[in-house]
Amino acid sequence: MGRSAALYSRRCVASRSASNTLHDDDNKLKKKLKQNHLVIILVATCLGLFYLALFVSGSSRPVISPLVAKESIEYWLYDAPSEVVGNISLKYRDELDALYRKNDFQTIWMDHFQLTEAAQELVKNLQHTASDEWKAYGYRVSKLQTEISRLSNQPKHAAAIDVLLSDAYINYAQQVLNNELLPNTGELDHPSFRKVAAPPTTRITSLDVISLLSQSLDQGKLHSLVKELAPQHPGYQRLADQLTRYQNIADSGLWYPLNVKLGLTLGDTHAQLPRLRWMLKAYGDFKESSLTWLLPEKEQENPLLLEQAFRHGNNKPAYLFDQDIFAALKHYQKRNGLNANGILNSETLNQLNEAPYFIAQRIALNMKRWRYLPKDMGQRYILVNLANFHLDLIKQGKPQLSMKVVIGRNQRRTPVLAETISSVVLAPAWNVPHRIAVRDILPVAQRNPLYLESNHYRIFEGWNEKAPEVELSDINWEGFNSRVNTYRMLQAPGKNNALGDVKFVFPNDKSIYLHDTNHKELFGEKMRALSSGCIRVEKPRELAHALLKEQNWDEALIKNVIEKSITRPVKLIKPIPVYLMYWTTWVDEDGYLQVRNDVYKRDKIHDESHKLDSIIL
Repeated sequence: MGRSAALYSRRCVASRSASNTLHDDDNKLKKKLKQNHLVIILVATCLGLFYLALFVSGSSRPVISPLVAKESIEYWLYDAPSEVVGNISLKYRDELDALYRKNDFQTIWMDHFQLTEAAQELVKNLQHTASDEWKAYGYRVSKLQTEISRLSNQPKHAAAIDVLLSDAYINYAQQVLNNELLPNTGELDHPSFRKVAAPPTTRITSLDVISLLSQSLDQGKLHSLVKELAPQHPGYQRLADQLTRYQNIADSGLWYPLNVKLGLTLGDTHAQLPRLRWMLKAYGDFKESSLTWLLPEKEQENPLLLEQAFRHGNNKPAYLFDQDIFAALKHYQKRNGLNANGILNSETLNQLNEAPYFIAQRIALNMKRWRYLPKDMGQRYILVNLANFHLDLIKQGKPQLSMKVVIGRNQRRTPVLAETISSVVLAPAWNVPHRIAVRDILPVAQRNPLYLESNHYRIFEGWNEKAPEVELSDINWEGFNSRVNTYRMLQAPGKNNALGDVKFVFPNDKSIYLHDTNHKELFGEKMRALSSGCIRVEKPRELAHALLKEQNWDEALIKNVIEKSITRPVKLIKPIPVYLMYWTTWVDEDGYLQVRNDVYKRDKIHDESHKLDSIIL
């Protein structure tokens, strides 16, 4: 028993010793794992902090301290105002001194070394305005753009750009607010232009402009101020996109005129057909065929290289006047107001060969014509594009009624006007304007004694309502030229009346209005600048009904009054704005640039017609 107890006791001690050893090993392992875990956490944390530092370093950008900004602005204002970057001299140094002094000599257009939204908007507006080269605008846009493209982390350079932008802004804002950016206002044949573009009673000065700028800075509305200096109409913005398109084509260096035989059409081959295809693609007229991908890549390369590789009789697809070119050319012809026949005739070739640079100039000039219009044109209005011989009745931005029009011929141009139609006259009588009576009607009447009677003309001794009527047989023809007793000629309503069935009246100083005509055949003409100044409308009764239907005038009632040949003026309860505009380029609802013939020769930017435009109204 004693030996067994001793043996058992020794076994227990050994067991406890082994157990303690295992326990100690386990504790050591746990401690080591814990230490390793801490190391991993520390390493991960360090790596995280390291990458965070890299991210912050990469996403941060240099800043200009207020003190450095002040020193840099002061340098250009006081030390070197005549040799700002690009050797540009400041035009408004005194005004800039006042502006930056009020702004604590901090930058206005720069967010440290980046242009602000307002600055980007200003540069865009300056570029759009100056693109037509209509006159010397004084913005130095090309130099500004060069300096902006070179912008680096140099405080003095950033400050120079800021000062130059402020200088350009003062010039631009004055031109906008003083209505100096309205084309054609100097034309003397229709002084109505002056009414449309009436200048403010007090001229806006450079000091007024910087006061407005300072207020906008205080209110945090600089971007809004700059944006509102350009028209915000969708039509203006769409033209701006096309301006960019054509400037990019001009800058690409890939455009040059076509030199092809006339009459090319579907099925023909020619060395310059790759060039024509490229042009139509660049202008947005070309729609790729579903089979285009089958062409080898070398046949879709540079058109100049393809032209040089052409050999007579080459029938490769690249040189073929195929269905795609045919469709694209017809599309091009249609939007340029040409006969859309898909044939490369002289008229089409001349249009295609107008350099993109000059098209861009026309677009920029037409963008300015949007400045004639008010910011809010109304929920419903009549819009006439004289250059397109077209009228639209617009409601909530969508055409409700469209029609052709006839406008004044070149000797008696229809003016640009923004007015309000206040009444519709059914079966109107025509008080013949004195100039038309003397120049157009009297010579015919003197040759044909029955002309006045057969066309229902009456003559009165003067222009007041109570002036006595003169018998046609007793007319003293000299009376029409007498300053004391100038006759008034009136044509009674009826089928021969020059005003037709309806007249739409709005105030102006040249007796211009919309009206029907007894010469419906003129609407079949392509060039419809044929009237004596008034606008003849293709669908007068439909237009009258559209304006009067809310006043319980249906088509039957309008027809009944007209057929009685009794003049009936109807005052509109809701007068409607009417805008007579002149756009030779505009963008349609599908996003395509439309181009029309400059019938009044108002797009001649470097021509005699624009010398009068330098007049500041």
